[in-house]
Amino acid sequence: MIEILRKEDCCGCSACVSICNQSAIEFKQDEEGFLYPVINKDNCVNCGLCDKVCPLKRRLSDPQTSSIVTVKEYYALRHKNKDILDNSSSGGAFSLIAEYVLKKKGVVCGVEYSSDGVVHHAFAENLKDLEKFRGSKYAQSDIRGTFRDIKKFLKADRYVLFSGTPCQIDGLKKYLMKDYTKLITVDLVCHSIPSPLIYKEYTEYASRILGHRIVGIDMRYKRTYGWSHRFSYRFHLENGKSTIDPLWIVNWGKLFFSELINRPSCGECQYTNLNRPGDFTIADFWDDSHKRPDIYSKEGTSLFLVNTEKGQHIFDEFKNAADCWAITKEEALQPCLVHPTVQNPKRKDFWEYYHRKGFRKTYKKYFAEKKIRTIKKIIKIIFTKCHIKEYNI
Repeated sequence: MIEILRKEDCCGCSACVSICNQSAIEFKQDEEGFLYPVINKDNCVNCGLCDKVCPLKRRLSDPQTSSIVTVKEYYALRHKNKDILDNSSSGGAFSLIAEYVLKKKGVVCGVEYSSDGVVHHAFAENLKDLEKFRGSKYAQSDIRGTFRDIKKFLKADRYVLFSGTPCQIDGLKKYLMKDYTKLITVDLVCHSIPSPLIYKEYTEYASRILGHRIVGIDMRYKRTYGWSHRFSYRFHLENGKSTIDPLWIVNWGKLFFSELINRPSCGECQYTNLNRPGDFTIADFWDDSHKRPDIYSKEGTSLFLVNTEKGQHIFDEFKNAADCWAITKEEALQPCLVHPTVQNPKRKDFWEYYHRKGFRKTYKKYFAEKKIRTIKKIIKIIFTKCHIKEYNI
């Protein structure tokens, strides 16, 4: 029987909930909005399956796990299709793998926004539906029921691509308990998982300011500044319109990168190393150290790691659809492949304040910009527009 004594020991992957045939385990939201398994002891038959499939228990049981290197090949990569590249967060690596699977009449499991703006895992069986999975979504996806659906597709002898955080990939593999030739997995170099509760509160608050409900956010919108560390955010509204970096709303990135709202397990992440659970690993390929200026492009570039023999074989089949550069292990390394994201030391104070004062006051205390800064931004925008008009740019 699985028992969570420390919240740091549960990543919320859903493997334990999915494996239980007695319906003895359900996810329940805690006071920070994160889902944790809760046991109904009346239904539990003590089969031990929930403990067996827990990915964190397996990783923590072997102190040598973090030192294992599974990566076989390191690449920087950029999709050759410009439309796909424009709508991808970096170099379009995910789309390359997804297109391969769809050509095999398979299904792709990725992350999308539901009609009410909630982030969750879903399935696509054609190129049109695949579009909803493109782009980074800095929020924890609701993955309930996904593992069981994947198993049904695999048993029907179909190719399945599953994309998610490394703990979700590992959780799926532990749940399946066997290798499936037609299962292809791609894990993300994950910064951390933010609170779904705060994300919900944020979108509701921003929706009121914008006058229409937010149904999705492009969190790495490249058409404003190009592909760079200066992220631009495009908000999609229920009325069919969109707005980019609205002045009176702090972009979600300020909350996400504050490290105040991360899931507790992220501070002790067991996957911030080169022992990757997926066939492939994807991330941004930044050239901050100028080691490979020949690769950089404002259109974006993906870091692409091939981790398994299956991955090597598949990559050989689709790599001609991309511009690829072989890179070294040192060039591939980035903070979240070396160590966990450190929790903000003010995290406890943040949550205590939130539970006393509510989201609106917490947002203004911790994240809202001062009025003088907003006024300066307005002046800068006006000046830029006048400059463009004057020189007919």
